Amino acid sequence: EAAPAEEPASKRLAATLKKHAVSQSLYKHIVEILEHPLADTFSQESREMLLAALPHSLCVPSDERQEFQESIVKMMGQLMGQILATMQASLDAENERVAGSEAKKQELEETIQAAEAALSKAQDVTAAHQTELNLACSATQSAHAELTKAKDVQKAGDAAQALARTDKEALEAALVGDLEKLKSGDVGDAAPDMLYQHLEPLLLKLDLDASLRSATKPALLNAPAGRGLFDKKVVEEIENSFTAKIEQLSKHIAESQPAADARMLVVTEAEGKVAEAEAVQNAAADGLASARAVQKHAQASLKAAKASLTEFKPEYKKATEVRDQQQVQVQTFMDVNVAAFDVLSAKISAKKKKAMAAAAEAEAAAMAAAAEAEVSAQAEAAEAANAANEAETRDATMPAAEEMAATEETEAKGSAAADGTSTTDGESAACAAAESAPERSVEETPKIIEAPAAIGSVAELGA
Repeated sequence: EAAPAEEPASKRLAATLKKHAVSQSLYKHIVEILEHPLADTFSQESREMLLAALPHSLCVPSDERQEFQESIVKMMGQLMGQILATMQASLDAENERVAGSEAKKQELEETIQAAEAALSKAQDVTAAHQTELNLACSATQSAHAELTKAKDVQKAGDAAQALARTDKEALEAALVGDLEKLKSGDVGDAAPDMLYQHLEPLLLKLDLDASLRSATKPALLNAPAGRGLFDKKVVEEIENSFTAKIEQLSKHIAESQPAADARMLVVTEAEGKVAEAEAVQNAAADGLASARAVQKHAQASLKAAKASLTEFKPEYKKATEVRDQQQVQVQTFMDVNVAAFDVLSAKISAKKKKAMAAAAEAEAAAMAAAAEAEVSAQAEAAEAANAANEAETRDATMPAAEEMAATEETEAKGSAAADGTSTTDGESAACAAAESAPERSVEETPKIIEAPAAIGSVAELGA
């Protein structure tokens, strides 16, 4: 027969927990201690050993554990204590950090208040100098407007001269550059078509007739060795056209120079007026400069103070959040995991619970019996004291009664002798007086007779 299959570990664990009356949820909280990130103070091997031994040690009632099982419980307690100590140390550090953050936040807020006051004062001083400067600024603006007008006129008048100068420079560069390369055939690595494309915009600026313009491209792209008389003539005419255009532009530039100089003179004078206006403005600004410097410094200080507070707020919030989060973690670990460990660590067997209950019941019965005996003893003592009081009262009243009886007897004898009454009647009266005396003494001490009842009530309250 094949050996029976071994039960799954989860099933064996469930059976063991059920045997020791330990719930799965309670056991899970103990396992969480071993899986805690801070449990790495114990090696992985040690934690695996503890995990395997938990159901057979910590889950076993404390009164049934053997020495090796107690050592497992002790190791678990040490691990839990180390985790809790590490968490608490981290929480304490966060609390200190938060306390420091609170002080820093208050300091930053006070710095902002001081900076705001300084800025307000600087702004008042600046405003007093601003009016004087405004007049100078107005004059400067008028001068700048005149200068702008003069420059616009200059720009419009110099545009044609500038264009002529640009065209002249481009034609001169092409004459000794791309045109010369195509004319000589020494194009190097450049493609002739590309060189011609460079020349084409400049050819449009030349005064060429239609036939010459149409023959330009074939003539220039044809290699010098392959050019006929016509092509050579075309190339020559193009070169001459470049030279003529350059001379024409040079003449135009020279003839327009006096007008350009006049426009430049107007601009120069306008610039001088601007400089004078700016000098006046600068003079007016001298009184304002120091005030503005102070105000600028105050603004920078306030901005820096606010920026510092703004930059610090996330840090402050983070410090508080981290502290709160760690506090929750510590509290949860204590309320859940430590509490679960304490429950299982102090757990006792049903047998011991029964024995303890019986012992408690016996102790309660013994205490009740002792209390009852004490009450009884107090009642007996009260009764004895009452009896003693009654006897003492009786002994104290007897001599007075006897003396009274004797006096009455003597008086009776004297009365009998005088009235002829018999002695027998006098003795009867004396006896009756003696008998009535003790009864009056008892009625005069009712509080002593009632004492046992009062003592009995106190004893019952004590019980």
